[in-house]
Amino acid sequence: MGFISKQIQVNNELKKSEARVRAITDSTNDAILMMDPNGDITFWNPAAERILGYTEAQAIGQNLHTLIAPAKYYAAHKAAFPMFRQTGHGGAVGKTLDMEACRKDNTNIHIQLSLSAIEMEDGWHSVGIIRDVTDRKRAEDLLKKSEMQLIAAQKMAHVGNWELDLKTKTMWASEEAFSIYGIDYNSEYILQDLTRKSALPEYHEKLDNALADLINQKGEYNIEFRIKNLKTGQLHFVHSIGNLILDEDGKADKVVGTLQDITDNKLKEEKIMNLSFRDQLTGLYNRRFYEEELIRVDTRQNLPLTILMGDVNGLKLVNDSFGHSMGDELLKKVAEVITKACGAHKVISRIGGDEFIVLLPKTDAFEAEQLTKRIKEYSLIEKVGSLDVSISFGFETKMNEADDINDVCKRAEDRMYHRKLFESPLMRGKTVDTIIRTLYEKNEIEEQHSHRVSKLCEIMGKGLGLSEYKIKELKTVGLLHDIGKIAIEDTILNKPGKLTDDEWLEIKRHSEIGYRILSTVNEMSEMAEYVLAHQERWDGTGYPKGLKGNAIPLESRIISIADAYDAMTSQRSYRSKMPSEAALAELQKNAGSQFDPELASFFIENLLENEKTINL
Repeated sequence: MGFISKQIQVNNELKKSEARVRAITDSTNDAILMMDPNGDITFWNPAAERILGYTEAQAIGQNLHTLIAPAKYYAAHKAAFPMFRQTGHGGAVGKTLDMEACRKDNTNIHIQLSLSAIEMEDGWHSVGIIRDVTDRKRAEDLLKKSEMQLIAAQKMAHVGNWELDLKTKTMWASEEAFSIYGIDYNSEYILQDLTRKSALPEYHEKLDNALADLINQKGEYNIEFRIKNLKTGQLHFVHSIGNLILDEDGKADKVVGTLQDITDNKLKEEKIMNLSFRDQLTGLYNRRFYEEELIRVDTRQNLPLTILMGDVNGLKLVNDSFGHSMGDELLKKVAEVITKACGAHKVISRIGGDEFIVLLPKTDAFEAEQLTKRIKEYSLIEKVGSLDVSISFGFETKMNEADDINDVCKRAEDRMYHRKLFESPLMRGKTVDTIIRTLYEKNEIEEQHSHRVSKLCEIMGKGLGLSEYKIKELKTVGLLHDIGKIAIEDTILNKPGKLTDDEWLEIKRHSEIGYRILSTVNEMSEMAEYVLAHQERWDGTGYPKGLKGNAIPLESRIISIADAYDAMTSQRSYRSKMPSEAALAELQKNAGSQFDPELASFFIENLLENEKTINL
């Protein structure tokens, strides 16, 4: 083969080789380019056009960093791209660079550029491979931003991360995890030490067991516990969750988890629980809590289990007489007395308006009896205003696991009501005495008026030939006929001028209030009816029921005459007293309309000879 033929063969092989290289470079998704020693582009494949937007004709002869460098990064690009002279040394050769590039359409993309050097006849050339990593970079940036946001959110929520390597027994924790424990991040402590050092002792075993169960795949690691902050000494609530990571062989490899300070949420939760389970007036537990707690404590371990029930004596009477604010004060005082006697650690609940209950686990009947006596002793030395504090108690003890707790509660309630039958009347009698005394203390005129009406009723009863019992009853009713005025404002009772319509309606309530007060005392139930009707009129235009004629009790008709006469002949804030003759004339005038005509005539006829007795 001649020289020429051999040369032709070499050229053909070279062309074939170039064609193969071109086919390869044309088919790749990465941009491939070559630069001469001056950095000018000598080769540009189709992928380079797709990525950077320049055709091969537009790119050949251009300086690469001039062509694609964004203006703000031009200096950095120029420094990064090597200028191959004869040395083959370029700072970027053999390295992969991440940088921004500017496309022909002036949009910025992120590229990954790898450079290598080839020594040729005219010096060192460089080969560059460019990959468009814009999407990957955007994802990385979003991930990084997301991680930063997560870290910021975790710091705001006091959430730390931790990881336990089960093979090396080493543990990593984030800065926030250390912060939760009150230790600087570069501390020499490891997280296990911190947990053991700061967690309250009663949680140590619970934490160890939870981690062991997770590693052995027998349970989960999801635990709340309390720690003492190692920097401030304050108690905090924390919540930790751990997840088990298995290796390729399915064996426990790592535990990764979070640690969160939940103190604020826990305090809010406790506040909500308090609102849900606490009686707002007394601060004791309410019925809802009691019912749930009763189920919880009804176990064999708590036997003997005693249920102590109490009922406040005379609450309704106090509410009717002195107003609900005084009744509320009485209830708060009762709660205070029971708590003082039982101790704050006992479960004490207010389960109704005037009912209280105490759960006493591991307490027998003897101990319950002693506790009841202690409550009684404390109540005897307490008062609400001038009112005594009186509570009737009953208790029952569950001794056997088979006993139904509801039956135990029912027996405790029955015993409480049995005692109340004896104790409550005495308390109501005392309360009525207190009401009378209080009324007279705040209005001396009412006291004098009541005594005079009582005397007039006694005289009328004797004159009418009533029995001794009835005369005594009339005398008492005359004394109590205005007891309902205890609930009327002093400003209305003592108003010097004419009453408004609303004030008059308020005054008219006193007979009903008096009825409610006296009807709570068994032996005064009949007298309560007489007080209720003492403002009724013979013609049916009175109040509160509009009774007429003989439908009005005799005792009420007598009180009505005595009350009216004394009111007319007494000095009042809104008028001067009337002479006796004028008052009698007024009675005569209203006989048959306001007053029973026969009783009015009898009163008028018999008054003068008894006048000296009446003027006390």
